Amino acid sequence: MNNDTTTIDWRPPAAPADALFGSGATRAERALALGAGAIGTAIVISAAIMTVGDRWWVIHYVLVAIVALDVLGGVVANALSSAKRDHHGPPADPSSRSGRISRSPALFTALHVQPIIVAVVVPPHSWWWGVLWYAVMLLAVVVVVRVPQYLARPASYAIAMLVVVSLPFVPAPEGLAWLPLALVLKLVMAHAVREEPYRPAVQA
Repeated sequence: MNNDTTTIDWRPPAAPADALFGSGATRAERALALGAGAIGTAIVISAAIMTVGDRWWVIHYVLVAIVALDVLGGVVANALSSAKRDHHGPPADPSSRSGRISRSPALFTALHVQPIIVAVVVPPHSWWWGVLWYAVMLLAVVVVVRVPQYLARPASYAIAMLVVVSLPFVPAPEGLAWLPLALVLKLVMAHAVREEPYRPAVQA
């Protein structure tokens, strides 16, 4: 693997704060996160149209599309090295409220109430399913941030694996089976785990 064109750089960049992609994100990083989110959302909505059909109203499709874009795009956005630097390195702006939230994995996760919202609003209104996975996400993030640093990444993979094998035992509402694992990827693996921020030698 050729690492000649990248470097590890924890220094806050001379760039505006960016709560979505991290300060100093390159065009390629932004495009990757936005593209993955858009394609993932298109797949989720297409699958729902084929399987759920008119059992959802238009407002349900709109809500699920918004949640999918946020969560699926957020999987990639939180994994960007620019975001890793913002979330786990020296703060570019210590007074930034959004920065303080993103630097606290438990608080950041607590604000992600999407599973509860969609479970309550979208038929068949399985509120317990949303509450269950919301609680699982919070517990998982607490575990990852409390284990020794060298165990954080494998612990996040262990949690993702356990969620995958548990999904068949927790029937999901139609059209929402993708959400628990996507939340694990976004909040536990991508956001909570501290990893080195690799940056291009020449900023694009």
